[in-house]
Amino acid sequence: MASYLVLTSPGAPKSDDKARFIADRFSWIAFVFPAFWLLFQRQWVAGIAVALLQGLIAFATPESSAAGFLIELALRLLVALEGPAFVASRLQARGWTMQAIVTADDLVTAEMIYNHEAAETTPVAAETAWQPPVLPVAVAKPADGRAAVGLFEHYGER
Repeated sequence: MASYLVLTSPGAPKSDDKARFIADRFSWIAFVFPAFWLLFQRQWVAGIAVALLQGLIAFATPESSAAGFLIELALRLLVALEGPAFVASRLQARGWTMQAIVTADDLVTAEMIYNHEAAETTPVAAETAWQPPVLPVAVAKPADGRAAVGLFEHYGER
């Protein structure tokens, strides 16, 4: 099962149809092509930085170097594991709101769970919402002339 981060655009309600679901899990595509994956996710600075770093590693280390291989592997694992969280944090920095974290097997199930939860928590219109009953106020004066307002006051005889 994967966790899906649900983000809505600035000012959008919780039940927005354009909510973005980001799977917070290992991404094989990000592992194989880290720079291209970041650029595809519109993370321009990070994508360019990773591409430059990969080029620098390839240029600076010999082909059979274990150090170059380990550095490249670490870079790929970093992007594959933390890339989705990086995308979510960049969206939040732009004003997007994280509405929920949904755990589901796939995206379709996560959308169904989120839409069901959002429908339950959507506020009902004011005219159809439950309102407490209005209690009557006693204004009758008893025989001694005092106004009866307390719970245990004498209200007179009926």
